[in-house]
Amino acid sequence: MNVVLIGFMASGKTSVGRRVAKRLGYRFLDTDHLIESEQNRTISDIFAAEGEPHFRALETDLLRRLTHYDNYVFSTGGGIITTTGNLELLRGVGVVVFLKADTEDILRRLEHDKRRPKVQGGDLRTKVTTLLGERLPLYEQADLVIETLGKTPNQVAGE
Repeated sequence: MNVVLIGFMASGKTSVGRRVAKRLGYRFLDTDHLIESEQNRTISDIFAAEGEPHFRALETDLLRRLTHYDNYVFSTGGGIITTTGNLELLRGVGVVVFLKADTEDILRRLEHDKRRPKVQGGDLRTKVTTLLGERLPLYEQADLVIETLGKTPNQVAGE
């Protein structure tokens, strides 16, 4: 059995995922990092060179391969659920858990982050609230929703 963490960028998926994996005795894998490793370049570089649709196709291809893994905790990219069919693929990989972070927490974490192409340029608050508004109905279809507000990564992992 696997655990798949979904949620908006900077919601704590990687930090919580590492802790959950340790508690369960599972291995941890961040899908964004795996794509970067396989492509030998950053997500920002992929977005710049081939665009978001190409990156989303790489995510979907990776999800298809993850169905063969067992005893893993996966941290996924924030937009992985925006591709039609990916939610079903995620469920085929494992139990899907949405880490629901507060907008203000997300904004604080992203304030100086230059790695995430979806929020570069323009007003950060507008970009985050728009993207979050579009994605929230998709995230909430997870098997389990965990609110992260006011909790440490260890507390969230415990839930």
